[in-house]
Amino acid sequence: MRKIILITIFVISSGFLFSQSFDGGLLVGVIASHTTGTYVGDAPGSYNNGSLFNKSFSKPGITVGFFTNLFFTPRSALDFEISYTQKGSRKIPKSNDTIPGQVYETRLNLHYITIPIHYKFIASNRVTMFVGPNLGILIGHKHVQDYMDYSYMYDDLSKLDLAIDLGAEIYIIDQLILNLKYSATFFLTPIRSYNNSNTWSYGPFNKLFWQKGQCNQLFAISIRWVFMGNRDFSLR
Repeated sequence: MRKIILITIFVISSGFLFSQSFDGGLLVGVIASHTTGTYVGDAPGSYNNGSLFNKSFSKPGITVGFFTNLFFTPRSALDFEISYTQKGSRKIPKSNDTIPGQVYETRLNLHYITIPIHYKFIASNRVTMFVGPNLGILIGHKHVQDYMDYSYMYDDLSKLDLAIDLGAEIYIIDQLILNLKYSATFFLTPIRSYNNSNTWSYGPFNKLFWQKGQCNQLFAISIRWVFMGNRDFSLR
């Protein structure tokens, strides 16, 4: 992880040499996430009967970090970030969950250091759109079913999560930005693969080209405070 962070710092530093202006600051936000293929079946630790897969963005989380925008033209920029981000899935009990032996509560907590690089198009004086890759480095995980810890079931997760981000920003004022983002793991590099050699081949996932395994998805809303830089806002 240290090498990846050092490479990111080098790329950002190189960008300063070629950009006309820059700004940066702190970000803090909330997340609604979902990890595809999260098991919420009929017995903790069992994969033999009636598996269900959570499909709702019901896992709350937070993101906190730093960002830098390097402006190359009045309408284009690169955004570099380093942040702590929570991902995962959860299933909460329902009033009709009364069948004996069923799993009524499950939660998968995934903790990442994320390093996105976004291309930004400055559409208007107050609106910016962005897209780009996002590298997540797994630093911890916990999986709980019906208040029992089954974290070992996810010990084989990939340490890296390569995602694609898409979103927009709205300048509330020149130093305060509202950021709206959707992020999803790139389907060819899942955080955990489905294949015929293990229990995770259950279901249709090993039959579809675009469903290679478990992937993270999230919606994020963050506030960004710009407190450094030499950007001339008259450029917008």
